[in-house]
Amino acid sequence: MEQYLSRREQKYRRNYNRYYNNGNRSEDIWNLYGNVLAYYNQYGANTEDLPYLNVLRSCVDTMLSKLSQTKVRPFFNPVNGTYKTTKVCRNAQVFFDEFYDKQDIYKKLIASMGDALIFDMGVEWIDDETSTVRRIPPWEFHFDAGEMSIGELTRCAIVKKQYPLIALRDKIKGTEYEKAMNASPNAYVCYKRYYDLLGGMEYQYIGTTLISERKIKFTVPPFVWIYYKEPIKGALSDSMIDSVYQIQRMIDELTYKIATASKLSPTNTIFIPKGSDIKASIYASSKIGDVFEYNIAGAGSSNPITVATPPAIDSQYIQLLELFEAKMYNLTGVSQLSAQSKKPSGINSGVALQTLEDVESERHNVVLSNYIRFARDLAERIIDVYPEDEDVLPNRQGRNQTKWKDIKKERDMFNVQFSASSSLSKDPKVKMEQIEKLLSMKVIDPSMASTLLEMPDLEGAYSITTAAYNSNEKTLERIVENPPDADGKYHFFECTDINLLFKQSVNLLLRLDASDENPEVLERLTLFINQLKEGMDELNQVILPPVPVQPMAQENVAPQIA
Repeated sequence: MEQYLSRREQKYRRNYNRYYNNGNRSEDIWNLYGNVLAYYNQYGANTEDLPYLNVLRSCVDTMLSKLSQTKVRPFFNPVNGTYKTTKVCRNAQVFFDEFYDKQDIYKKLIASMGDALIFDMGVEWIDDETSTVRRIPPWEFHFDAGEMSIGELTRCAIVKKQYPLIALRDKIKGTEYEKAMNASPNAYVCYKRYYDLLGGMEYQYIGTTLISERKIKFTVPPFVWIYYKEPIKGALSDSMIDSVYQIQRMIDELTYKIATASKLSPTNTIFIPKGSDIKASIYASSKIGDVFEYNIAGAGSSNPITVATPPAIDSQYIQLLELFEAKMYNLTGVSQLSAQSKKPSGINSGVALQTLEDVESERHNVVLSNYIRFARDLAERIIDVYPEDEDVLPNRQGRNQTKWKDIKKERDMFNVQFSASSSLSKDPKVKMEQIEKLLSMKVIDPSMASTLLEMPDLEGAYSITTAAYNSNEKTLERIVENPPDADGKYHFFECTDINLLFKQSVNLLLRLDASDENPEVLERLTLFINQLKEGMDELNQVILPPVPVQPMAQENVAPQIA
């Protein structure tokens, strides 16, 4: 695998240097200890420093800026699953919401997308040993091209050529590498992790020396990847830089010509007539331009000193530079409005600007769809890779523990969908307006509004309502999973909001009945709802006793005459 994939490194090196320094430097992609001040000027040193006009980098950064606004959020939909499926989805939802923030997943996804735009693919690695997600450069990810092309990887590996030896101190105890680490703490080695998915084994090497091996239970590669363009054949593709690389070369040539002409062209050209009292050496010594003497045309003619400033270069070079710059933006689908924060000439109305943004969004729809699928695949791959016997959420009092094997068992019963990071705004004022609208439309219950607000300064005001709702959810969970007590009833705290609990119970019963839940579970809920109804009736009689019936007054009836 390493021998075949090594052929891509030359292109990766070229694109790396093209993106970061416009090609004026040649640095190896494997070298983590490079000298940032060392570079090679491809045009020589005759004109000193040359200006950079790196339009390629502008295109890549603009695309990443667009994608960074789309923070896709994994949403676990139980569809028509049972209560167990709903509980599993709820635990998974809480885990991934917290995990994506704690691990800074969105930043890592954008970094991998940047690798795809610059090189051709971006890779995220799920390390099940440390339960972390890491972005790795594409040249460190090794695979079989044939298996990759059909989507059936049975072997894959990570190769890091300058890996700090001190990071492996727990794996090299008692070996010669430990002695080397103690002698030189900053030593680095070639570290490899090879996954045999058919054999269910992972092997770790330093060079060719095996230092660790362990069994793995997952059968899918612990990686997710994204291409800028899906390969037409094989496993290698091109990037955004590859697609317009030659245009950037032309821009470099034009920039070089313009810069050289501006440096070598004289500031002024001064013509002095011969025989005048003005000495040309005075002007020449002042270095304000080139001085030339000329013969007087005829006697008595007036020949003053003439100062001329010739153009450094013909204007067609400027026009060509602007043309190729515009062509590069057009081919990559990036507009001046996005790349330069500048309104394109000829577009003055707000409707036209909105139309331009819509066209640009449609142009990048394929890339956006790939990015959303990339984030979805990461969540699904985490479920496949994480150890089965570990808890999904940390152990905490009052929390029903769900293990990863529970999620894997229910995998066919729910869908992992992706939506915006939150349909509610982060701005407190706008968020409150949205929740008020949902309340007026009766989309949500007032008891849920406090949970959706999640504002620290309002936490104290809404904590009682939130606690009541969450406590009822926990009560219903115990009822669904456990039979009634010996007296045939379920018991709960007297301080419980019984009306709210009744609404939540009915809602749960109807939802589970529509999902073909186990009849035993439905019977438990029905029993509990009847118990709540009886309690509510008794409470109503105490609060509102029945109105006594007033005896009807007898009306005076006139005697009838026979």
